Amino acid sequence: MARKTKEELNKLCEELGVDTLWSWSRINTYLTDKYEYYLKYVLKEKEDRLNGIYAVSGGHCHDVIEAYYQGEIKYEEMLGKYEDLLFTMNLSELKYDRSDAEKNQKIADKYEACIRHFFSNHKVITAPNRIEQFVTVKISDDIYCQGYIDFMFIDDYIDANGEKKKRLRIVDWKTSSKYTGKKIDAECGQLVLYSEAARQMLGVNIEQISCEWNFLKYATVTVEQKNGTLKDRHIERNAIGESLVNTAKMWLKHFGYEDSIEDYIDTMILENSIDNLPEEVRVKFVIDDCYIQVPLTEEKIQELKDKIIKTVEEVASKEKEYEQTKDDALFWQEVTDSEAFRLATLSGYSRKPHKPYDEYLIEREMFEDKSDEEVDESLQSFLDSL
Repeated sequence: MARKTKEELNKLCEELGVDTLWSWSRINTYLTDKYEYYLKYVLKEKEDRLNGIYAVSGGHCHDVIEAYYQGEIKYEEMLGKYEDLLFTMNLSELKYDRSDAEKNQKIADKYEACIRHFFSNHKVITAPNRIEQFVTVKISDDIYCQGYIDFMFIDDYIDANGEKKKRLRIVDWKTSSKYTGKKIDAECGQLVLYSEAARQMLGVNIEQISCEWNFLKYATVTVEQKNGTLKDRHIERNAIGESLVNTAKMWLKHFGYEDSIEDYIDTMILENSIDNLPEEVRVKFVIDDCYIQVPLTEEKIQELKDKIIKTVEEVASKEKEYEQTKDDALFWQEVTDSEAFRLATLSGYSRKPHKPYDEYLIEREMFEDKSDEEVDESLQSFLDSL
């Protein structure tokens, strides 16, 4: 679906009676890094660091998936299209790690092997679906958000009472590492927002909506245990063969393949596949895309709305004050060690415009530049002054 033009969005604002249609990207930028918000949305300063690959690669993966589901390419052409885009990214010298060439190559080998496996083994969704669906969602009388749902489709499922029902599944394609535990709650804002948008626009009940990520780098492998129970494992796609070795050995031994176990296992690891296993062993594994669902409740939706309202009000207050003072301290956010990876690898702004990041690096470099001998001499000089 084509993106809305500026004129179309302005017209929509008039119809809704608001000055701005907020995006989750804009809100989340403020929640993540207030100074980056200041650079991007207040100063409207262009990003000056364009050699990070994650955002570009993620966008390209979305484009390939979209091209397939819109009928522009065939299934077997997805991998080739990704390879073409990867070649372009490499020519542009985009980096996974900007500071360490060896580490960059290791990340590239693993990351790209996982994405290649996805495009060769993606489980096609044949149900009725919509791609890049534009949505609006009312947060309050004077706050509306807008965005584009990566993918949504109608799915049949069996409820807790054994009844067959239909649900709307909202999917966000992700090329990042998978989320677990508290990370799910920390990162689910966009999916929850889009679920509420679907509920408002389509009139479906919350019980009829499932919102989830599809983590492209991973496969969900359902494994049958020796006692007959089934267990789901989320495995990085470049290591499917080696990750299933122990279970494969158990079933090979169970079915009497003791003399050939090592040959089977060596091929599994070499080909990163279970296709070489005997049929009676292979059926003990079911490999699917890696979907991780976000628990959706009325409380979670209201909590998100409250957070958006508070954020928008805070932003509006700071922007108004900035118009009078031109003081960037209003958006200053101290940089901690936990944020260093994001700023070094994912942010589009270098230390030059991002002053808090520059301050953090100056302090770190000040200590890193001192050898143990220099520190000792400095300490001795201090002691000598007593």
